[in-house]
Amino acid sequence: MNKVDNEKLLSLIEGIREGEEKAFKEFFFIMQPHIFYYTFRLTSDKQAAEDLTQETFIKFWLCSERLNTELSFKAYLYKIARNLTLNYINRKPPVSYINEEKNFLVMLSNADKELDNVFFMDDCQKAIETLPQRCRETFVLSRFGGFDYSEIAEIMGVSLQTVKNQMNKAISVLKTLLSSHLS
Repeated sequence: MNKVDNEKLLSLIEGIREGEEKAFKEFFFIMQPHIFYYTFRLTSDKQAAEDLTQETFIKFWLCSERLNTELSFKAYLYKIARNLTLNYINRKPPVSYINEEKNFLVMLSNADKELDNVFFMDDCQKAIETLPQRCRETFVLSRFGGFDYSEIAEIMGVSLQTVKNQMNKAISVLKTLLSSHLS
């Protein structure tokens, strides 16, 4: 998000703190896709990600009076999403990501390249899912959430060095697991 977006979001946060539903609704429509994408990348479950996203915004609204515009409201929002997602993951029995019906792809042109791309994306998702939880979360926030390391450290409540170490570990593991695609 650029500076104009951040200024707009700050004004919406002020409105949310004052209980303005219109400001919250606008904030929701701006931030919802980002939170959904984050929870989906951690859960690989569309329905769960939708539910977790809704719950994140409900908790955010319920705590809106205590919002401090001096602190990062985005980090606070992502921290709520992170905690809810981790609770969900810890409560949920492990399930396989692959659903044969969902992998069916109609290929109209250049079938070989599309098929290779499907296998690569599937292998990437599987590789990301095999990462330890903290590594996966750090990787998803960085690569898919667009956060820098200091923001990730704030969201996860860890040191900057821990984030760097987790990213190095994640990239190393992913390189190893995806080496067949990298050559």
